[in-house]
Amino acid sequence: MNVETVYEIELKGLLTKQQYQQLLLELPKKLKQINEEIMHTTRYGPGDIRFRHSNKTNEYVEKEGDSTHISRKETRIVFLSKEHLDKEEKKHIATGAKPFPPWVKHKHEFEYVINGQRYVVCLQDIKNFAYIMEAEMLSDKNNPEEHEPNLRKIFAAFGVKPIDPKDFSKRIAEYIEKNK
Repeated sequence: MNVETVYEIELKGLLTKQQYQQLLLELPKKLKQINEEIMHTTRYGPGDIRFRHSNKTNEYVEKEGDSTHISRKETRIVFLSKEHLDKEEKKHIATGAKPFPPWVKHKHEFEYVINGQRYVVCLQDIKNFAYIMEAEMLSDKNNPEEHEPNLRKIFAAFGVKPIDPKDFSKRIAEYIEKNK
């Protein structure tokens, strides 16, 4: 079991299907692809606890802080197997935690270096929800003011407009309500 705590400093943007498909063709020509996977996630409340698995990882993720802020503290525990993850999820459910509707995300991650800093650009096709582009930095410091200008430059380089986090939270709430 591996435990890691970082600050996730990120911007998100909604894409049309056409924008997503275009970027999916364009990014591998310009950037180094570092990951591709299909991630299954179930989120629990209160708070923001996630159990996620793919063919590459089995992880528990706890996000702290306001989801409308550019930076959130994230603690990740990676389990050796899906069976270990399932066992931990059952323990979590036994505490009375309530699940939100699960989702499946096909993601493609690329490395983007700007001003000597390494960022991750992630294209996501979240089934029955949205096409999204994220640009993020995982940092041991809560220093969004250092990274936000670079994140905005990354978005501008691909002609994508960041979504207002409050609007994104509203879309998530609508998804949850629709999929109860």
